Amino acid sequence: MAGLEELDAELTVLGELLGPAEDDALVSECHAELGALAPRLSGLRAQVPPLHDEREAIVVVGSDAQEAESWAEELACRYAGRAERGGRSVRVYTRGHSWFGPRATVMRIGGAGAFGWLAAEAGVHRCDRAADRPVLEAWVEVLPMAVSYDFVRIPDEEVRVEDFPETWGCGARLPDWNRSVRLTHLPTGLVAFCQGQGSTTRNRAGAMTLLQALLLRLRHAADDPPEENRTQGSQAGNETGEGMKRRLESDQT
Repeated sequence: MAGLEELDAELTVLGELLGPAEDDALVSECHAELGALAPRLSGLRAQVPPLHDEREAIVVVGSDAQEAESWAEELACRYAGRAERGGRSVRVYTRGHSWFGPRATVMRIGGAGAFGWLAAEAGVHRCDRAADRPVLEAWVEVLPMAVSYDFVRIPDEEVRVEDFPETWGCGARLPDWNRSVRLTHLPTGLVAFCQGQGSTTRNRAGAMTLLQALLLRLRHAADDPPEENRTQGSQAGNETGEGMKRRLESDQT
């Protein structure tokens, strides 16, 4: 950011002048210059994007009722379609598999700004298609991707790794080098599952990406007060399975 570099250079010059300055007039002039820089600093802060808005996103779409499963799948397809039409990459880590949660689809949406684009979608989505049929409900969670400077470190001894055979649609098993992977973070109990990436190694990498995003959300939930979490629209990024179900039930009561 050019404005930030110019501001830093001016502050450096003023600091060098103030250090050995003994002339009261010079000191007063430097303080006046510092006061004049304050509005410019506020303007630069306004240009900084909200937290994580520039990152890629993990989107989780699921339902806690079997009759709403088709609505959750349709919602996930809508997000994937919108992303692809916008030139973003879409990678499905798991679709409707119970290892992550009840009937959940997990996708990675690529491209800069994906999280900011989708963050407002987090929450419960309802579908009322007919007056004589129950309202269908699906929940959506949007997680920012963890990056290197988040320092989300996961030692090998803190993770339990399990792999499972994958099958074709007809039920035939895929080769042993292409197995689904489930990672369990032992200190927190968080679970990440990935399948369908073409090999066990890629499935493990996808599960690790998801686990890091969950741990990052858990860290932010611990740092923020509950009131702030609620205003952000979603506080379940660190929950899986039954945890999400309990949250949804409490929202309905």
